[in-house]
Amino acid sequence: MQMLFNSTYDVYWQLSADKQIIMNRPSQVSYATFAQRLLAFNIDLTIFLVLLVPMVLFIADDRVFWCVFLVTGCLYHAGFESSSWQGTVGKRMGKLQVVDRHGNQLSFSQAFLRILLKNVSLLLFFCGFFMIYFRSDRRGLHDLLMKTCVVYRG
Repeated sequence: MQMLFNSTYDVYWQLSADKQIIMNRPSQVSYATFAQRLLAFNIDLTIFLVLLVPMVLFIADDRVFWCVFLVTGCLYHAGFESSSWQGTVGKRMGKLQVVDRHGNQLSFSQAFLRILLKNVSLLLFFCGFFMIYFRSDRRGLHDLLMKTCVVYRG
């Protein structure tokens, strides 16, 4: 077993052959639960819909609207998750942060790819999201593929 120290976030990583456990001095870091993440998503969705629904009045073609909706959503998530907030407005309100496997802030490209991979979970009938509920480390398919996790910083 090996211990690594990341001074930026004061996070220790305990590495073993089968599992990675994030620990924070003096107690273990809390992974965001399915309910916390769902609440944050609903807050973001509400904000997003309030801001984008008026666009329906100006964009006549449904395909163009959905493309704008998808691109804007990806930029919203990637921008906020790669910012110093390390999460969207909903995650900030819920005291959640998205971090990489070392406890660091994501780059814009990492955050953008992470949000694109969330769409894979949608295509798999939400199975990638339900993993959050059943896994002890509360990571979804997109988190596993991007080596990220969402933690509670309350």
